[in-house]
Amino acid sequence: MAKEPNTNEQIIIENQLEPTNHDHLGKVITYAAGLDARYLIWIVKDVLPEHLKAIEWLNEHLDEEIRCFLIRIEVWQIGDSKPAPRFEVISVKNDWVASLKKSTSPSGFSPLKMRQQEFWTDFCDYVKKKDPNIKLHKPAPQHWLNFSMGNSIAHIALTMNTQKNRFGTELYISDNKTLFTYLRDNEDKLRSELGDSIDWFEANVASGMNLFYPVDDVFNESRKEEYYAWLYENVLKFKKVLTPYIQEFKAKAVAD
Repeated sequence: MAKEPNTNEQIIIENQLEPTNHDHLGKVITYAAGLDARYLIWIVKDVLPEHLKAIEWLNEHLDEEIRCFLIRIEVWQIGDSKPAPRFEVISVKNDWVASLKKSTSPSGFSPLKMRQQEFWTDFCDYVKKKDPNIKLHKPAPQHWLNFSMGNSIAHIALTMNTQKNRFGTELYISDNKTLFTYLRDNEDKLRSELGDSIDWFEANVASGMNLFYPVDDVFNESRKEEYYAWLYENVLKFKKVLTPYIQEFKAKAVAD
């Protein structure tokens, strides 16, 4: 048991030095219910697909104040150094950072962060008018806003860059270089469907692609509707174009 220092909310941490199983999933939920915990942290050696799906389902359907973390622990050793633990977050509710910040005093936000949150809040209102049924993440004081694609390997992120004065629509692949390679192999088709200005990126873990929209000022009030239209239309385009590729990739992975 622990407590979150800013909100004093209860935290439950279940350690399991073996692959996930139904027994420990049940314990996490039982302990959390008994102590009215708001944060559920499950640390394991390996993650089975059915338990990853269960945690993702809980994060989608539980009260918005409840956060479930699924974390994998590894032991790393470099040369003759002592072994050290490494924790990898496998699944977490996408807006937990924003919710934590919201629960603390907003006085710590810079003027830029406040403007970012206002921009995304107004954009979410714009999207809701277009499609009342669309599921949106809570807007936060940050330079991006995420949209789910219905899977755990990739999502769409809208970005704003105040230094380069441009917006972006991004496919963000959290940790799957095989999917990234598969998409690169279909680059010609993707360029014909999304546009020739696709910009690929690849880091040590994350990878994906971007489309950028240069503007004179990301906070230009007179052009806000224009910005929102571009962002919304590209979310729809990315979902329509990329979802079949991801589904085909997953189907081939299962077949192999």
